[in-house]
Amino acid sequence: MSALLLSTLLQSGAGLMPDPDRPSPFPASDSEADISAKVAELRAFFGSSEQDTRNTVATAQQRALIERLEARHAARLAGIWVDNDPGWHVVVRLTGDEPVADEVHGGADGPQYVHFRTGAALTEAEMQRRLGSHRDWLMQQFPDTLGFHLDVRTGELNLMLKDTATHRATAAASLDHLQLMLGFPVRIQWLPPDTHSFPP
Repeated sequence: MSALLLSTLLQSGAGLMPDPDRPSPFPASDSEADISAKVAELRAFFGSSEQDTRNTVATAQQRALIERLEARHAARLAGIWVDNDPGWHVVVRLTGDEPVADEVHGGADGPQYVHFRTGAALTEAEMQRRLGSHRDWLMQQFPDTLGFHLDVRTGELNLMLKDTATHRATAAASLDHLQLMLGFPVRIQWLPPDTHSFPP
């Protein structure tokens, strides 16, 4: 029940697949009164356990919190991710050196912590823009790449290649130029030559 409850409610609550017959998982605020009211509403509707319902509401709160943080720090946002092990944590990486104090928000399954890290050179939006501008060149140089993605935790492009002599030679000849064009580091993840798809 909890997995179904979580997926269906987050979809409808986020406006992706609105369903007027299902209650939203988002409480009116992060106050304990509003959280308790939402938990009671969902339990009455789904018949789910107290802990499963609180986890669902906490997940919805974290999604809403991330959206607020993205909007508030858009001009400096270099990356944002979740690290819920253990507890409820959101990490926000920002450009520049101006500090931002960490935050704690009320949550249905315990406090929701926000941790800020400054010092990034570029915003995620700018990194994506540069990557898009040079994507064709990258694919021409590395036509057999298994995939690539921005690692917002480090500010690097992660490029996944099979560990072959040909790819090693291509990387040696092209990597510095690619990093110069992008203006941020590129990390190569070398995979076994018999790999047919990138790892999860």
